[in-house]
Amino acid sequence: MPPPRAALTTRATLLAVVICVLVLTLAYPLRLYLKQQSKLSELARTNAQTQARVDELRATVGRYDDQAWVSDEARRRLHYIKPGERAYLMPAAPTPAPGDEGERGGSSGGSAWYGRLWSEIATP
Repeated sequence: MPPPRAALTTRATLLAVVICVLVLTLAYPLRLYLKQQSKLSELARTNAQTQARVDELRATVGRYDDQAWVSDEARRRLHYIKPGERAYLMPAAPTPAPGDEGERGGSSGGSAWYGRLWSEIATP
């Protein structure tokens, strides 16, 4: 009767060691690859958002070629009027900010320069 075979032969043990070495050798590069892929997808998403913003800004710049749009913006933003027109501006009453009870004539950071100028001209 032949001697009983061991459950784990030398060849099987060697094969298991080689497989473990391969797995351990490939684990780090695989992790780096997956990290780089996630970084690439994040950069692609950021690039798409930036490109959308660039397209939006190019469309805004393109509107400046339209003379009617420029005229409307000048009338709306800068209160330009055409010759022969009358413009009536009613300045809004300034609302006092909390803590500004005794402070007059100082510059307020929240109002525009022309608003501060108008309030100083209008105040006797």
